[in-house]
Amino acid sequence: MRKAIGLIVLSIGLGVVAAPALAPVDAQEKKSKTREDAKEKRTTGAAGTVEIHKAKDGYRFRIKDAEGKTIAMSTRGFETKDECHKSLEEVKAILDKVRPTEVKE
Repeated sequence: MRKAIGLIVLSIGLGVVAAPALAPVDAQEKKSKTREDAKEKRTTGAAGTVEIHKAKDGYRFRIKDAEGKTIAMSTRGFETKDECHKSLEEVKAILDKVRPTEVKE
């Protein structure tokens, strides 16, 4: 009888001690899921961004991919934001109509 009670107490004691040890694993999984969700939003949610910013020589634009890396930018500054927007529209129109060609050097 004494051995049976000791075994029950030992089982309950192990359960109480082991329960908090399992909690950080759940928290870690939750943290990992949140990171995966954020990464998925960045890669699938947005195709990229176009930023217009003030520079020393006027307004310029930057085109960034979904990961935030700059893939294109204006080569000169524009006096107004409207001129910068018009230039972006021209770039879009050109890219929609033509295909890249290889230039022999």
